[in-house]
Amino acid sequence: SFARSQEALNSLLPRASLEPYLALLLELQRLGHSVTLIGSTNFADAARKAAIAFAPLPGNFRDLLSSPAGLELMQGKPVRLVNDALLLQWLSTAREAIRGCDLLLAPPLALWAYHLAEAEGCRFAVLSPIPVVATGAFPFLKFPARQHSTSWLKRQLNRLSYRAFRLIKWRQESRLIQDFRSQQLGLPRLPWTGAGERRDAPHQLKSPPILHLFSCRVLERPADWPAHAQITGYCFNPTSTSESYSPPLDLQRFLEAGPPPFYAGFGSMIPHHPASLGEVLVEAARLAGQRLILSPGWGRVVPSDDLPPTVFLLEECPHDWLFPQLRGAVHHGGAGTTAATLRSGIPSTVVAFFADQPAWGRTLEELGVSPATHHHTTLTAPALAECLRSMAEIPSYRCRAEQLRDQLAAENGLATAVAALETLLEPQPSAQET
Repeated sequence: SFARSQEALNSLLPRASLEPYLALLLELQRLGHSVTLIGSTNFADAARKAAIAFAPLPGNFRDLLSSPAGLELMQGKPVRLVNDALLLQWLSTAREAIRGCDLLLAPPLALWAYHLAEAEGCRFAVLSPIPVVATGAFPFLKFPARQHSTSWLKRQLNRLSYRAFRLIKWRQESRLIQDFRSQQLGLPRLPWTGAGERRDAPHQLKSPPILHLFSCRVLERPADWPAHAQITGYCFNPTSTSESYSPPLDLQRFLEAGPPPFYAGFGSMIPHHPASLGEVLVEAARLAGQRLILSPGWGRVVPSDDLPPTVFLLEECPHDWLFPQLRGAVHHGGAGTTAATLRSGIPSTVVAFFADQPAWGRTLEELGVSPATHHHTTLTAPALAECLRSMAEIPSYRCRAEQLRDQLAAENGLATAVAALETLLEPQPSAQET
């Protein structure tokens, strides 16, 4: 009788960021655990292909991002994308989906799963692609950690930024969640400041593990993190897509027709003016004298004019197959795509939209694998062309990227994370025994 572990995923999790979670679920399933992915209907196909049980949440991630509020979010504005009605649907649906589970896993955007774990009486852990635990080293979403703060006041303000963010988000949702806890779950109400300040937390929810799914080679673990905050390393699927993927003939011909091209794509990001952004990308490649593979993504970032023969339009292709064959990449700086470029040993330039993306861009710069970080609303073709030339002509970017690739290959973040999760599935002492 194997333990049942289930993963709660907020439907705001982009497709590329789903990869480490899928890798974890697949490995847990291989080890004999029963796993279920709970998330947006946008993830149903990925779950089906991975042969993982799937429970859909109401709402559509793509529709949310393309809504007026979603487009404002893409501009970096502090809007609330998920209203109370949708959040209530998520809570109700996920509550039924986790019946009988022993371990509930959640990304940072779905911390509401904490309340469901309390109702179910199961263990709980957070799986995060970004640093979410308070530290004096850097403020929230302003990493990398190499920019250490030395003054006492600055370190205190850095720590306060995490608490402020948690409090603001909690107060946005607290009325609905408090009512749901008391009326639907039969749980006590939480303090005004949220679960972090409660003194009556059940034994299994005291200091739940927070596993950060990135490498300490990329982002060092802050010295002031508590013991329950870990860095596991990147979680890549051990079964490489490159072994089974067969590229379309026209893509293979384009790759073989000249020097390695650059890649440009922004995944699920949706800009206000996609055609204009597409024109900037194509013009930058022309100015730099580089070939380009353009991935339009959900935002349909494609110029209105016909593409030149030096640009190939690619709708979909596994990153682990494509990226190692490239000269470099231009991407939005999502945690998943950033990890893919590092794993493939190629330099890249981040054209950020919001949230953690500028921070990953700065991190790549400090690692020596990126010449600059831009924002999609202010990007110009000459500025991006300069980045393309730098990545193509300055050997240090490629050398450093290959060095990091080899260092990451020597790690096994998947095994580390799975071992930590299996520890949670072991029989736990009762509160009386402790």
